[in-house]
Amino acid sequence: MKKRTRGTTAIAVTVLLGAAVSACSEEAPQDMETARRAQAALDSANAALDQEREAETKLIRKCMNDKGFKVFPTGGTATDTGKKRGEDLSPSAETARTVGYGADPRRSDNQKSPENLDDFDALPEDVKRAHSMAMDGYVDKPEGGVEFDFGGGKVMVPSKGCRGETLKAVYGDVKEYLRLNWTVYNSVKQNGANILADDDGYQKALSEWSSCMKAGGYPQIATPEKARESALAHYANIADGDTAALDNAQRAEIKQATTDAECGTKAGLNTKAREAKSRASAASLVKHEAEITAWLELITKAKGKAQDLLRETS
Repeated sequence: MKKRTRGTTAIAVTVLLGAAVSACSEEAPQDMETARRAQAALDSANAALDQEREAETKLIRKCMNDKGFKVFPTGGTATDTGKKRGEDLSPSAETARTVGYGADPRRSDNQKSPENLDDFDALPEDVKRAHSMAMDGYVDKPEGGVEFDFGGGKVMVPSKGCRGETLKAVYGDVKEYLRLNWTVYNSVKQNGANILADDDGYQKALSEWSSCMKAGGYPQIATPEKARESALAHYANIADGDTAALDNAQRAEIKQATTDAECGTKAGLNTKAREAKSRASAASLVKHEAEITAWLELITKAKGKAQDLLRETS
């Protein structure tokens, strides 16, 4: 067993598609309102999913620790979500005030796996097999899992082991989780970068945001992507144990993020981005609004359940 693919990451089964769909016509304002509502629900679900994944990953790690497994493949503490933040381009005032952009390397979701890759490699083969059995309920060939047939194939997650037990505890109806996850992220997800580049309303808001950032003391930041790059740069070349330097970097990050949030609100950046995505993906959003709403409800409940379980077992 040489493959190191079974860490303690939360289960993610999404495959993001980049195909855009046509917008609703001017003659269908009701559809556009539905699309905006669905897009807002999708953005909220993405933000909740990030938080659920972090708690879920910790629950899986604790389950494995309780079974006596202390060494994991590299990446075993990462949260596998396909992205590191929500859909909003500019942070909310609360997020900016509390964590900035979340770039501080001391945050749990920024921590690298403390184990050396060779530690897991060096384990005896029977221990590795026992590790896989404890994690997923199987060793080499996936079997006995929960499946969802999407028409062109199937997706599956374990029903046993720490992964399967955690999924069941957090989501309850795991098959419904698979169905909604697949539908939302494979039938609805759009190529946001291309959509925003082609939208005049968003580009105007972006120009206003950039001018505001310049007036606020950040002339080098022209896009939200550059803002996050700048936030990371505050921590460059700081030693892990240099608390004073890290604290200074965090204050600089939060100061920048606060300006970003104020400028984002003033320019309506997130709103314009959401509207642009809604126009471009309106038909798909309208078609799948019920599934998106159900997914938001499911992931919000799962987030709360995972966080409650984490507190109970800490």
